[in-house]
Amino acid sequence: MKKSLLTGLFAAAGLAFASATFAQAPAKMLPLAAEVIVLTATVDSVDVKKRIVVLKDANGNLAQMNVAKSVNDLDKVKKGDIFVVEHAQAIAVGLTAAGKDAKPGVSGVRSLTVAGKGSAKPFEEITDTVYATVKISTIDAKTRIVTFTLPSGEKQKVKVDQAVLGLEKFKAGDDVMVEFVDDTAIGFVTPKK
Repeated sequence: MKKSLLTGLFAAAGLAFASATFAQAPAKMLPLAAEVIVLTATVDSVDVKKRIVVLKDANGNLAQMNVAKSVNDLDKVKKGDIFVVEHAQAIAVGLTAAGKDAKPGVSGVRSLTVAGKGSAKPFEEITDTVYATVKISTIDAKTRIVTFTLPSGEKQKVKVDQAVLGLEKFKAGDDVMVEFVDDTAIGFVTPKK
């Protein structure tokens, strides 16, 4: 797909997630690392009354999916449509030093669920955003590789984008604000002819 489901859903819903604000978030968060997984299957049949969609994968295997009542406009789904699940995880850093009294850990969580109503095809998107204070374990300004120690003790290594300015001002042991985004979009699209 040239245009991702997430991009299409944002445009269709007219949502401006980027303008949402959160009290504990740094003024400017820049993406460091992102991973997107896209799974697709073809709709084999739809039973709108029972809210059941049968899907066929690329190998011809069939799977039944019960569709929740929260999913709007199921009647618009037709045999041959493509069922798409797009799951994205990203980490962003504000390179904002945490306050001296700030302890590593989660400072805020924001969850958002959007279900399309009146759109061309039904969709639902769930976005969980976690703001946390983490410690820089290692930092290499030349390669722009930073390893963070998460509140859980787990280490996360990321390549810092060139757009992130001021990297040289930070050192191992500094506490910084990071944003973790976990986004899942589920929807149907009409195949291109």
